[in-house]
This record gives sequence, structure tokens and C-alpha cells, in this order.
Amino acid sequence: MKYIQIRPFSFIITLSLLWLVAGCKKESGHALLPSDPDYIPKGNLADMAYNPVRQDGSIDSSYLPIMKWEEVVYDFGTIKEGEIVERKYRFKNIGTAPMVILNATSTCGCTIPEWPKNHILPDSIGIVTVRFNSKNKEGAQNKEVTIFANTLPNHSKINIKGTVVKSK
Repeated sequence: MKYIQIRPFSFIITLSLLWLVAGCKKESGHALLPSDPDYIPKGNLADMAYNPVRQDGSIDSSYLPIMKWEEVVYDFGTIKEGEIVERKYRFKNIGTAPMVILNATSTCGCTIPEWPKNHILPDSIGIVTVRFNSKNKEGAQNKEVTIFANTLPNHSKINIKGTVVKSK
């Protein structure tokens, strides 16, 4: 009787061990950790993240992109409900490294940001376009867009605001 109860248990353990061993199979070219301590990853090293924090905790900003906006708040005034307002926010990379905008998010689905997907080189201009759809929006509006980039700090904010009046 004991033999019959132990047999399914040993079968499950055997299958589990086989599954673990099969999962450890190394595929060619897919090493999890490089065995060579001087390993350098393939690709453009300029695309890798730069950590500006020194060992003593101070920040080295000598090789960072810096985003300088021409304006951060745009007041579109008064519009009728249902109108769409579009604004292009210009910025300049005044830093010494290429800037990459990773994402842009808004506080509302009525506000859609579009940002450059390519690198913004030092001393170059970039544009973030924001569209505000006033459909079903009435009264004072203030929508914030957060831009995430490889800058320090890693985000900046721009706003579009105004008043929406009911259309007749």
C-alpha cells in the first residue's frame, strides 16, 4: 500500500527535476551573464544610460542633456466646446549629450502629446505638439503634460489651459 502512495509522489518529483534541468539549457549566444569581466555590450555606447551620480553622492552634470523650454504654459483663451486646440512647445537641448524623450503623458485623455522619437543633439531644437479636444469639457481647463527624458531630473512639465464655453 505504501508503494502505491509513494509512486505518484516520486513521479512528480522526477518530472519537476527534468523541467528544471531543461530550463537551465544554455542556448548559443544567449548567456545571462558574460563570463569575461572586460565584456562590452554590442551597439552604440552613446545610447547607453549615463549615471551622473558620483560615489560621494554629488552629481556630475558635465555630460547630460538639458531641456530648456521656450514656454511651459500656453493659455488658449476662450473657445467653444468641441473645438480642438493645438500648440507646439519648442525646447532646446542646451546640454552636452544627445537627448532622448522616452515618453509623454497627460492628465486627461482629451490632451494628446506627440514628441520627437529621434535623438535631439546638443544645441538642437525639438518640438512637443499638444492637442486638446474640448468635447464634453466646459469651464476652466488646465491640462498638464509630463515629458520623460534622459535629463536630470528625468521629467519636465508643460501646461495648456483656457476656458471652454458651451456651444450654441
